[in-house]
Amino acid sequence: MISIKSYFFILSAITLLTAQVVHKKTFDRFTHYTIDDWITYAPATHITSIDIGLEYVYFGTRDGGILRYNLYDKEWDYPWTTSSGLRSNHIKEIVYNYPDNFEKNLRSHIIYALTDKGIDEFDPVANYWKKAHIKSMPYPRQPDPEEVEAYRRRKDYRFPPFYRPGNKELPDFFTDHNILFRPPNEIIDEHNRVFRLGKDRVVDEWNTLWLSTNGLGVASADLYDYTLRTYQKSIGNIAPRDLIYLEDEDVMWIGGVETGTRPGGISIWNMKEDSWQYKEMRFIPGLYRSNIYCIAANKKHIFLGSDYGLVKYWRKKKKWKTFTTGDQLESDKINDLLLFKKTLFVATDLGLNYIKPAYRTIESLKDQQLRNIPVYRMAATDSTVLLATKIGLFEYLPEKDELRFVNVRAALTDMYITAVNTHKKMIWLAGKYGIMYYEPKRQEWISFPNIKQYVPGRINQIKFTPNIVWFATNSGLLKYDRKRNYWYLYTIEDGLASNRVYNIDVDGADLWLSTEKGVTVFHWDRPEVIE
Repeated sequence: MISIKSYFFILSAITLLTAQVVHKKTFDRFTHYTIDDWITYAPATHITSIDIGLEYVYFGTRDGGILRYNLYDKEWDYPWTTSSGLRSNHIKEIVYNYPDNFEKNLRSHIIYALTDKGIDEFDPVANYWKKAHIKSMPYPRQPDPEEVEAYRRRKDYRFPPFYRPGNKELPDFFTDHNILFRPPNEIIDEHNRVFRLGKDRVVDEWNTLWLSTNGLGVASADLYDYTLRTYQKSIGNIAPRDLIYLEDEDVMWIGGVETGTRPGGISIWNMKEDSWQYKEMRFIPGLYRSNIYCIAANKKHIFLGSDYGLVKYWRKKKKWKTFTTGDQLESDKINDLLLFKKTLFVATDLGLNYIKPAYRTIESLKDQQLRNIPVYRMAATDSTVLLATKIGLFEYLPEKDELRFVNVRAALTDMYITAVNTHKKMIWLAGKYGIMYYEPKRQEWISFPNIKQYVPGRINQIKFTPNIVWFATNSGLLKYDRKRNYWYLYTIEDGLASNRVYNIDVDGADLWLSTEKGVTVFHWDRPEVIE
């Protein structure tokens, strides 16, 4: 890539494109998408309801839709959420209906979910969720009366299938070292916090008792050895802001803003084992705050930008350290992180810092132009770091320790730039007044000022796939197809968990989207995805 200097100071041409139209969903959703084109992972630590179908155990959750466990494959499938057609992720009750009841308009082998927006049903033929036309929920399947009578005569804990025992009927379960069961319904976690079993529980046909909890996810008990286990199967109670996949470990780290419900913290998803854990500040020395806004990593460290400093995590030592303004950070509020030629650049609310290997000392720029100025996003060329700031675009030349203001010369005002990125020698900017990019072949700036009338919210990030530019915005996921000069805004109507999208992580034909209500995976390049 040529020096950025030639981008801005040799050019003079400006192009203002004619009015652009941003398209939105005007079609029936599931004639254009299949149920797993959009998958959302939302907080599902609180289980509200449980029922058993022919193949799956279904778990309604307070905030994360419906979790699913395959009884035959003995593995967890992706959750059903609003991305799957549910009207809400707040599930009050879930029932797998076995017999037909034509008087109540109930069909056999249909899953019904009572949400805070009404009753939905899963259509197994069309393979999606839709609004149910029934007035009340069906009753869950009841155990065989003779088997119940036999259990009561035995006076043991071998509950019959589909039985739902009360707290007084439960044994004093054995547990592993991470939790402790305290009858009749309390579970103490490794941090001595007290959680409780929920009201719903049911026995399957393999003598496993499935139980709900109020923060520990799903619990199960083997009725042969009376061992109680818990399974977290979602992100913690956070509004995600950023994520990073560590390929060498097959692990994903997800950071966000805690919602105030426990457990919160940094969510770590071991994809190989399909297990989750949460790193919360109150239990980790060196981690001052669990609210995470950005993440970067190399082979030795993971760096996390919080609202109370820069966090460094040693991957092998498993140790934490937080740098704050006391360590010369311009501000404790970190907006973005960029690893460029082994140097970590730190964009803060009051300027720019950097930290060189071995990442022990925070350093500041000699030039004070950005002192007390918010730096929102960063991107890199071969030799420079681009800075999107409140007062415009800057470039920093690390080898010279030189900071320059860049006169964009576009048809839009270049103040209040909130996002910047580079792709094939192009520079893309987005801000309060629209979107613009520099076209090196024609040596001109191309501007899209009227985009803001369709996308009024803030534009948070810019990413690229072949021929397509993606924008994370507070109004949804904006796509620009350069070949067709075509704009489309994806929203919750398409499958987003929330219209507030903070980050885009490109994984081949998949987009991992950090949104206010969870992490949404969009399989955007499938043939059946039609707008």
